[in-house]
Amino acid sequence: MRDRINLCFLMMAIVALLCVSSVSAQDSAKWTGTWKMIPEKSQFGGNGGPASIVIKFELKDSELTETMTLGGENGERSFTAKYSTDGKESTQEVMGKSAQTSAKWEGEALIINFNADGNGFRRKITLSPDGKTMTIAVHHSGDQGERDETVVLEKQ
Repeated sequence: MRDRINLCFLMMAIVALLCVSSVSAQDSAKWTGTWKMIPEKSQFGGNGGPASIVIKFELKDSELTETMTLGGENGERSFTAKYSTDGKESTQEVMGKSAQTSAKWEGEALIINFNADGNGFRRKITLSPDGKTMTIAVHHSGDQGERDETVVLEKQ
């Protein structure tokens, strides 16, 4: 009888692990892809924002690669950053500046922090339940004070 109970618990543990692995794979698929800003749903403070934003995310296990392209009056600027989503801080070159970056999960949200030359921004990124819309709440802080922005993007 005791062997049967132990075997039952072992089988339940295996099923639970398989379910967790399956959910992780689905989440990676939801996040991975190209996202394009919806200007009419986005809100920028201060000087206004870029005319366009395109973000490409590639999430595999705990590694995230982000390529962001910003478009405006002076043309386009792009950067690529790599994060470990376990919250470890790293130093990266971002648009010609050395930046301290980190990324971590807070529940269903992904938090990405950038700090460079006394200026920083924190992005709290969430996905809609259907995985088609991404919302980024951005908090800027630094030499020019603090401001908040909201960027809404659609999966392409």
